[in-house]
Amino acid sequence: MKDNILDQNFLKPLGENFKRLSHAYLFISPDSIYNNLCAEIFASHILCENKNFCGSCPSCQKSLAKTNLDLTVLPTEKTILAQDINLVIEKSLERPMFGDFKVFILRGIDSATIQAQNKLLKTLEEPPRHVVFILTATNENKILPTIISRVRKVFLPKLNEKAVEEIILSPPQYLKEFLPSKLNTTALSQALDEGEGWLGKTIELLKEESFPKIFALGQEVALSFSKSKDLPALSARILEFKDNILGFLEILEHCFEKLLKESGNLGYCEIITQINRSVEELGRNVGANLIVDNLLMKILEIKYNYNL
Repeated sequence: MKDNILDQNFLKPLGENFKRLSHAYLFISPDSIYNNLCAEIFASHILCENKNFCGSCPSCQKSLAKTNLDLTVLPTEKTILAQDINLVIEKSLERPMFGDFKVFILRGIDSATIQAQNKLLKTLEEPPRHVVFILTATNENKILPTIISRVRKVFLPKLNEKAVEEIILSPPQYLKEFLPSKLNTTALSQALDEGEGWLGKTIELLKEESFPKIFALGQEVALSFSKSKDLPALSARILEFKDNILGFLEILEHCFEKLLKESGNLGYCEIITQINRSVEELGRNVGANLIVDNLLMKILEIKYNYNL
């Protein structure tokens, strides 16, 4: 277990934080799945009887089976509420059932209500000696500064694509529940490219049934779309995925970013700017039909002006 790629990539940024245990940690990266996995790995290291997430001791077996009574993971819903923190405070006063510590993982603390964060703050100020808190977040700016001042921050770097591929093809037990039951080789290659080293993003794309078709559409717009007569049919095909226009725009932006990196042509910068404007319009509830048609026309215009 301790030789797993994910474990090693996770422990590296933790550094001395792993050897000198603190009462509270904040794991930060833009990848919520990766944050939560790393939090569970670290919690299992802390609770392991051999202190290395051996995978074989009774505590590790319970952690893997999600039945370790010394590990509490919240929230059960998307947002941490004040009543969740009340439960944490109540359970933190209890002694550990098996080892030396009780560990509380609070996922997405940056989305917690202000009431919940203030309640947690009181416990962080005077934590029980046997308790370790592991908070995760994708946006540090949404967390109360008073909480940040009382935790040890760990910034989790993304992995390289090869490491992500190895983890997905030979997943540890604690990752299997997140993966689709069947892996398509082409979809995996596309997801690795689009995921850019973020494990969670890659997994989310693999689980998205429409991802391969949306990826192919993005490639088509970036590489071969050049005639106005093709616009209506292409727009109609994109709008088949009306519920995931944001996903399409993200993939399209990535396609043009790669072309910009390869060629340095400033026309690609203008196209990327137009895509970002389309994302903003989507956030203002502008109709998807209008967004797609306008964007395709702008892309054609810029391609013509820059001879792309």
